[in-house]
Amino acid sequence: MKKSLNYDFLKSAKKMPPLHHRLPAKEFNIMESEVAEWLCRIPEVRQKIFDMANRKGLIVYDQDSSTWRGTDYED
Repeated sequence: MKKSLNYDFLKSAKKMPPLHHRLPAKEFNIMESEVAEWLCRIPEVRQKIFDMANRKGLIVYDQDSSTWRGTDYED
């Protein structure tokens, strides 16, 4: 049975003030989205993204350097 994702980490989004997702008179760029920026500041959202990447094995911890890196990262 497939486990469904718990979206409780997004509950604080209900308190988001009015923000632009696409800045007026500009082409859409997710890196300039005020909405995405605001959502990424929610500690639970950041933790969930980290946990998902870690659980899926997309990032790994290097004990020697005390750092995390992507599994496909090449120096």
